[in-house]
Amino acid sequence: MDLDEVVKRTNLSYVEGREHVNETTSIYLMNGQLLGVRRESYAGYALRGYENGVLYFSSSKSLDYLKLVKVKADGWERLDDVQVNPGRYEVKQRRSFDSISLDEKVKFLKDVYLNLTKLDVKSKILNFNVNYLESVEEKRIVFHDGNEVRGRVPRVWIFFSIVMKYQDRTATVWSDEFGASGGLEWLDNWGIEEKLAEKIREVDHVLVKGKALKEGKYDVVLGPMLAGIMAHESVGHPFEADRVLGREAAQAGLSYLTYMKEGKVGSEAVTVIDDPTLPNSNGFFEIDDEGVRARPKYLIKKGEVNQLLHNRFSASKYNTKSNGSARAMSYNREPLIRMSNTFFQPGDMSLEELLADVKEGVYFKSYMEWNIDDLRLGERYVGLQAFEVRNGELGDPVLFPVLEGKTNELLSKVDGASNRLQFFAGVCGKGDPDQGVPVWMGGPDLRLRDVYLKVI
Repeated sequence: MDLDEVVKRTNLSYVEGREHVNETTSIYLMNGQLLGVRRESYAGYALRGYENGVLYFSSSKSLDYLKLVKVKADGWERLDDVQVNPGRYEVKQRRSFDSISLDEKVKFLKDVYLNLTKLDVKSKILNFNVNYLESVEEKRIVFHDGNEVRGRVPRVWIFFSIVMKYQDRTATVWSDEFGASGGLEWLDNWGIEEKLAEKIREVDHVLVKGKALKEGKYDVVLGPMLAGIMAHESVGHPFEADRVLGREAAQAGLSYLTYMKEGKVGSEAVTVIDDPTLPNSNGFFEIDDEGVRARPKYLIKKGEVNQLLHNRFSASKYNTKSNGSARAMSYNREPLIRMSNTFFQPGDMSLEELLADVKEGVYFKSYMEWNIDDLRLGERYVGLQAFEVRNGELGDPVLFPVLEGKTNELLSKVDGASNRLQFFAGVCGKGDPDQGVPVWMGGPDLRLRDVYLKVI
């Protein structure tokens, strides 16, 4: 019996059967030494169905054990009547993962380490960790109406974590800039060594020359890295409709929109988009796991709440249609409402033009840590590469300034966005059992007026 037959035999008003395969290879290095290589394969089947308010789910490595058992219960779910969009999508690789050997990949990562440890900096590099991951995710989803969706997405991701120390000052430098769908062509495109060298030099400058900030109100310019984490954590997660409804709270809490519902959450300069269709993005897909075609979703448009991320079930609760946001991490997880690539829309100014109108302020290029509360309302960021701004010019480095406040208050302070859009790779956590799915988060530089900054 094949998956199609299992779906046909499942007597529910809505049924989807999914064959889901994840193949991964990971390489770990510490201080230039190879710690290990791990190859993993997760392959199996999932069956999900709906009827009379009850949602059923089963998963197994074998089709023989894939079966839904009806229960008599008062259900909570409702299902929209969107038609399944059949089709195929695939991300092509210009350089396949096997175009170079495992030894060559390890050598490449070791060379990056060796060259960066030769940089002329005053800080000592105490620890240098590298995690390289290449993966291929394949899905075949069969629906109750006989339609089928197939997807194949290879991804490559390199995460760096570097601990630097100068006298009694220590900082952890990390980079999520290097993650995308595609092949090893990204190793040529990213300019990894050059970008990390710039980051190490600037953090060294902060550790050696950084001065403490006097607490108070300043104009602040956030770089794309901070804009990205803010878009993901403070807009993306709370705009997941299942959080607003209270169905889902694991890993990332609930949502301030449960109480605010609609209206203005930011200035007219704030527009936030989630778009799975960005070519070669980390969160790329064209059809979601419920057979709904993916498209850009404008979560916030000119400061106003515009739309939530929906699957078939939350959409019905809101008397709307799914916007194609359902995704599962692996065969043994149900599709949940997930972000894909979430970002602030760029403006029409250069970074220099944004800075030019700042008399006294701080530019946060990157952050060392962030925190957010369970309603995604209170948020906090500690700057890493941070510099004072005086009369429109970048000045001395600032030692670990702290930006914190409520999401709606901070977004209301935004009065301009630069025209450069930059993305950062991440793994978005949600669900219980947990599900980590690949995403991009990003944005331009954002200027905020008159916000309170603290110090550690």
